Amino acid sequence: MQSMEYKVELKDWPYQVKAAVMRGNRPFMNHCHQEMEIILQKKGNLEVTAAGESVVLVPGEICIIPPFRNHSIGMGSEDCERLALLLNLKLMGKGIDEGGEGLWIREEIQDRQMFSLFWEEETKEKFREIVEKIYEEYIHKEYAWPLALKTYANQLLLLAVRNIPKVQREKRREQISRLQNILEYIALHYCENITLGECAKFAGFNPAYFSRYFSKCMGVTFQEYIKKLRIERAKWLLMTGSTGVTEICYQSGFRDVKTFNKLFKQDCGMSPSGFRKENGGWL
Repeated sequence: MQSMEYKVELKDWPYQVKAAVMRGNRPFMNHCHQEMEIILQKKGNLEVTAAGESVVLVPGEICIIPPFRNHSIGMGSEDCERLALLLNLKLMGKGIDEGGEGLWIREEIQDRQMFSLFWEEETKEKFREIVEKIYEEYIHKEYAWPLALKTYANQLLLLAVRNIPKVQREKRREQISRLQNILEYIALHYCENITLGECAKFAGFNPAYFSRYFSKCMGVTFQEYIKKLRIERAKWLLMTGSTGVTEICYQSGFRDVKTFNKLFKQDCGMSPSGFRKENGGWL
């Protein structure tokens, strides 16, 4: 996917910080910018992809996107709400340039684990607290708020370089490859009677560890992920063909028509037949 670079107008903004609460599930194409971006998920779910890693953020989870790193925002849930901060590393002080401390801190941030799913809980809690303080100062602008912004932003950077784990590039590639292999295996077998135990065996994990690993990486449980894949396949079959609903139920991996109808309605707000009536005839 081709990247797009855009610049947020912080150039004439003396405090080098921007903050906003963003609502809605509109996706954003792959892009990059010169500021470090921090996303704190407040409500609903949101898919974020950066440096080849995709994670679904759930409420309370955080993503740090280093300067100039390509990233995209996928479709979120309808109730999606996130707090987004843009921090220019020049906020560390006057005289910071690409050849000095600014470059050093940028390289430090680039080597950190971007997704809070992999942080210690204490680090995650402190990070959330500081992000919220930055937003409150930015919104309310109480006495000496520019100083507060700079102070909290630097606390955030210090916490990041001291407490967020580093991920070596070789290890990062290994992690991506392992997860990708698991997802490919699921893609081949989710319409069958696939089990968590089978996937755990394929991955070389015991079932309990695999369950935690999958949830941490994907932001949803193994069972929720399989259910979503099956419903999405059912949607496609309903939109593009004339196969009966009962047959589609089984072709999508469900084993019980009553359960299929119930789960489909929970996900789409209508029955499979109603969905076909509104969305059929794509091909």
